[in-house]
Amino acid sequence: MDVQAQSAIATKLFINISVLSIALNSSFFVYLLYSNRLYDLGKCCSSAVLLILPLSEVLKHFYVKQMFQLETGLKSGPPSSSSSSSSARSAGVANARAGRTRWREWFGAAVLFTLATLFYAFICVVLGAPLDQYEETSSLALTLTTVTIFPIILLIGQSHTYQLLLSETLELKSPLTNSYLNLLKNNCIGVILGAWGASVVAPLDWDRPWQVYPIPNVVGSIGGLFGMNVFNLLSTVYISMYRNRRAKAQ
Repeated sequence: MDVQAQSAIATKLFINISVLSIALNSSFFVYLLYSNRLYDLGKCCSSAVLLILPLSEVLKHFYVKQMFQLETGLKSGPPSSSSSSSSARSAGVANARAGRTRWREWFGAAVLFTLATLFYAFICVVLGAPLDQYEETSSLALTLTTVTIFPIILLIGQSHTYQLLLSETLELKSPLTNSYLNLLKNNCIGVILGAWGASVVAPLDWDRPWQVYPIPNVVGSIGGLFGMNVFNLLSTVYISMYRNRRAKAQ
């Protein structure tokens, strides 16, 4: 596949996933507002509400995987020469261990998700979250993990996510998958900036119910994801139009 075709597919991927994300995030906000569940964020009863977020990420993941057939393996060197019988034996062993590997992957993903949640909770406390409001801090940490680390785990698996978090040297086989991974990393920046920036309303003396911790931070994190998706959509459309004009001019 030539570079121009890859660029066209990447543009379609970015536009489609950005539009889908904007629609899902908007639906989440509308549900919070019209169901009067906004002020329940941070409480035990908000757990069911926050389950919408991982379901949205799973939906986006399966849409991308089915529509664009992303390859998530790492780049490797040239394959070593081996006989067909050895390949058949290797395939048999791989099939026999597939179930255990799948359970191991799920367990590792759960451990990584938990570690990321604890890390976010620690950062929240360091930045001033009340120590006695552990339920609210846990809710915020779960939200941040769900919209930052969870999509990356779905895409490349927990072992590769560890490598990405620790080294930043991850290089996947497919350029399209690399581009989508960069999109997810940009979304993480938007989420963190949104959650952090929303903290400015907490100390104001407006005495509004939506100023109660962690409502501004949870809403800010989803708003940051929404804003980054809008930015990705507009920038992708602009770059695509610019390239088309240059191609017609030539």
